[in-house]
Amino acid sequence: MRLWGAVAAALLILAACSSEAGERAVPQDEIDAAAARVVTYPLSLDPACRDGRAKAYDQCSNQMDLYTAALARAQDEHKALLIIIGAEWCIWCHVFDATLKGATEPYTYINRKKRGDVSQGALDLVDYVGANFVVVHIEDDFAPGADEVIMATGASDYFQEYYPTIFAVGPDGQFAAKLNHPYVKIQKKTLGNYHGYDRRLVIEELKRLHAAAMPE
Repeated sequence: MRLWGAVAAALLILAACSSEAGERAVPQDEIDAAAARVVTYPLSLDPACRDGRAKAYDQCSNQMDLYTAALARAQDEHKALLIIIGAEWCIWCHVFDATLKGATEPYTYINRKKRGDVSQGALDLVDYVGANFVVVHIEDDFAPGADEVIMATGASDYFQEYYPTIFAVGPDGQFAAKLNHPYVKIQKKTLGNYHGYDRRLVIEELKRLHAAAMPE
């Protein structure tokens, strides 16, 4: 009887854990509301630019103008500027962008073999980005001006034609620190390759970048 009692108790615990893992700790509308407060340039995309299907990168405008506008916004709001150099075709660029905006793919970054609720981590990341950064996507494939942005920020020594290259600048517009992309990314080699980020490590890196860009 004691054995069956122990088995029953174990089953109840497993059922409770399974139920908890499948439930959202934070409502999606709360995450969406926080994501709406994240300022990301370009603020809009021209549907007449190329095929009009771009989601994050302005493939036609001068990127130096985009950077200048984003830097002015960051200065006005007393935030660091997070520069993401990439291209519209770059999968990692879009996954990183979605992560900063609160994407909640069902993946636990603590145990990579288990799936569960990640909504609280998503909200924590979005809240941190919104409070501390203005984000700008710099297109380095079709649009003009990306090289000028790299030169103007003093980031030439840190850009190695790798997308996304992510770094922060302070109010003076000068390079402060580069995000360690291999450190924060997760890639599962499965039938449907998974591209994702460890939100805890992304926040850790962003805090390092912010401290470098906005020293007290």
